[in-house]
Amino acid sequence: MPRVTTLDKSLSVLEAVFRSQEGIGTRSLAALLGLNVATVHNIAQTFRERGYLHQDPKTKQFLPGMRMMLLGHHPSYRHSLVSSASAVMEDVARQLNESILLGAIEHHRIINLKYIPCQHALRVQEPEDVSDHSYCTAFGKVLLAALPTEELDAYLAETELKSFTPRTLDTPEKLRRNLDEVRRLGYARTCDEYCEGISAVAVPIHDPWGGILASIGASAPTIRMQEAQMENTLQVLKQAAASIEHLWCKDLTPAPKVPAGR
Repeated sequence: MPRVTTLDKSLSVLEAVFRSQEGIGTRSLAALLGLNVATVHNIAQTFRERGYLHQDPKTKQFLPGMRMMLLGHHPSYRHSLVSSASAVMEDVARQLNESILLGAIEHHRIINLKYIPCQHALRVQEPEDVSDHSYCTAFGKVLLAALPTEELDAYLAETELKSFTPRTLDTPEKLRRNLDEVRRLGYARTCDEYCEGISAVAVPIHDPWGGILASIGASAPTIRMQEAQMENTLQVLKQAAASIEHLWCKDLTPAPKVPAGR
């Protein structure tokens, strides 16, 4: 068995806190990792003092700290994600011969990370920043549906819900109901919401902790995106998302098993 270093233990504590969405206390961390309570306490307090963890003053549970969250949003993650996704997207574009888009959300802005237009004469074009109409796109809805309530509230407060077509969901109430459905189904689809005659479907791309990192979607003229083609497109996109998740996370190796009581 490889020797478990102090650094291994420290990283295991940090990762365990990130996996515990509601927070986790010192004793629970120690039991989860098979570590001595005093060891976990010292590691977690060091991370807290440096700003990598936050400790709730009432419950004493640990949560991700601001310093770690800021590091996690380093701009280079977008380049790394696009690099991992590019070959998969090109394969999807060949399979479907429709326009494929990879998107992410950052500070309430929906960003077009990579776009591959189809070869048809009739096709969809997308700008780099789609924040002003992301609420009526499939890939935008996947990302909005993943936001915590307070962040979705902030997005809605900052974004005017314009009506682009008669089918645009142009009120917060309509959009919230639709996003509930997106969460339930695990994907989003649109038909004539942003442009009449354009349909789309999109699925989430998850990070190693189950959060939604990005979304991948396909758009096409509605005349080509009938029910059978929509279902086929959805399955191809789900396979593509799984492949991107694998490529994105392939450098993450399981933490070494910590001997009990260490």
